[in-house]
Amino acid sequence: MLPIKNILNTSILLLCLYFATPATQAYSKDNTGALYNKAKAEFNKNEYNSSLSAFLKYIQAQEQMKSHDTIRLTDAYYNVGGIYSLYSDYAQALEIYKKGYSLSVDAGNSEMQFKFLNNMVGASCEIGDINYAEYTNNKIRQLKGINRGKIAYFYCFNKGFIAGNRKDDSTKALWMKKVLNIVDKYKLPEEMKIYAYSEIYQCYENKGNLTEALVYLHKYDSLAHVTNHAFLYVDCYKGLMRIYTKMGDKERALHYQSEYFRYADSLLNLNEFSKIKTNYQTNEKKRTTNTINNLERTNSQQQAMLLMLVMIVVIAVLAVVVVYRQRQKLHTANVELFRRNSELLEAERRYRMSMERKEHKTTSDGAEEHDDKAATATGHDDLLQKILLVMEDEETFCNPYFNLQTLARMTESNTNYVSQTINSTFGKNFRSFVNEYRIKVAMKRMMDNEHYGNYSIQGISESVGYKSASNFIAAFKKMTGMTPSLYQKISKSSI
Repeated sequence: MLPIKNILNTSILLLCLYFATPATQAYSKDNTGALYNKAKAEFNKNEYNSSLSAFLKYIQAQEQMKSHDTIRLTDAYYNVGGIYSLYSDYAQALEIYKKGYSLSVDAGNSEMQFKFLNNMVGASCEIGDINYAEYTNNKIRQLKGINRGKIAYFYCFNKGFIAGNRKDDSTKALWMKKVLNIVDKYKLPEEMKIYAYSEIYQCYENKGNLTEALVYLHKYDSLAHVTNHAFLYVDCYKGLMRIYTKMGDKERALHYQSEYFRYADSLLNLNEFSKIKTNYQTNEKKRTTNTINNLERTNSQQQAMLLMLVMIVVIAVLAVVVVYRQRQKLHTANVELFRRNSELLEAERRYRMSMERKEHKTTSDGAEEHDDKAATATGHDDLLQKILLVMEDEETFCNPYFNLQTLARMTESNTNYVSQTINSTFGKNFRSFVNEYRIKVAMKRMMDNEHYGNYSIQGISESVGYKSASNFIAAFKKMTGMTPSLYQKISKSSI
């Protein structure tokens, strides 16, 4: 004898069979279609264990795919929930129904939402969550696009079922009789009365009215043969066996007991069901574990990346601070260099003015004496004075065509003697000698923002006689220790 609970003390199985979606032949290229078709075929043959196994494999395969066949997947959830209910595993059935309901909501499938909500009411009652059952039943009335007769039928049926779970058989019987009237009023299929019959007879049985209970049981039995579902026979024969036993009719009680066990043994293989359920739960646990491991691995990688990012940011900030300080030091050094160069220019200017005043005084006080000395001056000193006199004229040496030949001609000498005089006196060649004069003029002009503030480096270099800006920049940096652009920038910022 199998320890089977009254499997139809709920609407779940009845609704599941009523709403079952017919299997179709064609399917997509993936092999999950074969699993679905097998599951439906086994289900329709009342082979619930093999059907459950195929449905669960189909669900697992679909859940791992990026895109789902929503229609078939919701139907699979629906049928799996029904089979779990068949074995009185209502908690698992409810979880499956919730998954299917969520999927049908996302797909905008109100028909499937209607089916899931009805079975969620029954499963909730079976696990004692009456409040959730009421909440779910009220959602049924809010659905759009569903036949009003169906909504009225199942709403009333669920209200009666909820009342029964509250041990209020009188209210339950009233709701179930309303269900019978709704079938006639809305001209619903006659076999839908079977759901109400399966509940009404229990109300009378609980009240001790066995005769009236037997009337509804036979109506139940009659429609069970019309629908030809094995689990209906199991529930109906169990009820008949129980009623006839209470009435003392042993012969009929034994007959229905025999029929009950015949169908129950073929219908419910609890050991096989347990294996299928355990296998599914193991696979679900593995998948959950893999998901958790992936999340932990991703989390570790993200933490490592975050740490690396923080380190990069810290290094970058330190680098910015170091560069900033170095630039500050460099800027300070450049400003100091600029100041010294400016002071040298100013000192040279004052020295030259002092020498001019001294020379003028000497000339005024002793012209005759000077003339005597000049007459005895060496040719070297005479040439040097001529060279310096020429180099006092900026326009002359800032001419791009000014060269050694030009200077020799203007001093009435030759290039060799001029070059030797410059080298022996200043320790440099003609090119360096002229560059020094030109760079000093460039420095003065870059400090003269009023007249040369808008000049570019190219313009400044050309104004002091350079044909090539690169040559000017090299000569300027060699003499001052900084580039002309930096010198010009500091000059402007110091005003």
